[in-house]
Amino acid sequence: MEEIFPLRYQIACIVLTALFVWSFSVAREPRQWRRLFQSTFYRTEQFSVNKNKVIDEILKTWGIRVAMLILVVDVACFVAMVTYKDRMHARDMSADDFYHLQEQNKIQQTAPDSRRPAP
Repeated sequence: MEEIFPLRYQIACIVLTALFVWSFSVAREPRQWRRLFQSTFYRTEQFSVNKNKVIDEILKTWGIRVAMLILVVDVACFVAMVTYKDRMHARDMSADDFYHLQEQNKIQQTAPDSRRPAP
């Protein structure tokens, strides 16, 4: 399994997926996360309702953006993991093997397609 799907890609996909879920949940319910953060790190101060609304709106907009960025990186990592075997096979091919593969592709492209009906 290691040759097909390397462990580093598997770990990266798991971590990125967890980060995506967490950042999306923050963007979805920013009030709960803001309250948790304020109760953990802020002293007992007067909280401004307007300031808290602004913080919630900023968390929502930036949380969605960050979540989508993480999702794009996660999908790219997944695609890199799935295509790893083919990319390593193509990298390890000799020049002669690559030439023969190109010749086979040219022959297949110029050969009449047997699936098409004859006119």
